[in-house]
Amino acid sequence: MTTTMEPVAPWLRDLNRFFTNEGAVAAFIPPADVIVADDGVRVYMDVPGVSGEQLDIELENDLLTVRGERPLPYGAQDGGDQVTRRIERAFGKFERTLRVPRGLEPDSIKASLKDGVLTLQLPKPESLKPRKIPIQGGDSQPRDIEGTTSSADTGVSTGAPA
Repeated sequence: MTTTMEPVAPWLRDLNRFFTNEGAVAAFIPPADVIVADDGVRVYMDVPGVSGEQLDIELENDLLTVRGERPLPYGAQDGGDQVTRRIERAFGKFERTLRVPRGLEPDSIKASLKDGVLTLQLPKPESLKPRKIPIQGGDSQPRDIEGTTSSADTGVSTGAPA
């Protein structure tokens, strides 16, 4: 069986455009990746069409905030009497707040912008970096904890060396 589709009536198409705001500009929300490692935090944020002068970066406690504006590239200089048919890309002011580990130093943030990608490097201070803690034995010499073993019969970890 073949189904024939009739084209959508022009008045119905216009009504759909009215309700969906097809010509409206969507808000710009830049996507971001947050990578937490032992030595620090790296943030990668896509901000195409935004220059470094249009960005503001702030770290307060465990909240990293990036503010800026992706300007609309079209205006009166592009033809004056133009009709907007569709704008699918997003533009405008934006603010992204990302949660990062506590204790990072705002003065140590390194920021770079290349090919529309904002890269932030936030090194962890020495006090936050993981470190191995030696255990003092009965003979007053430091020794390290080896690891845990598990019993083959029960599958339960004993926590003591075999």
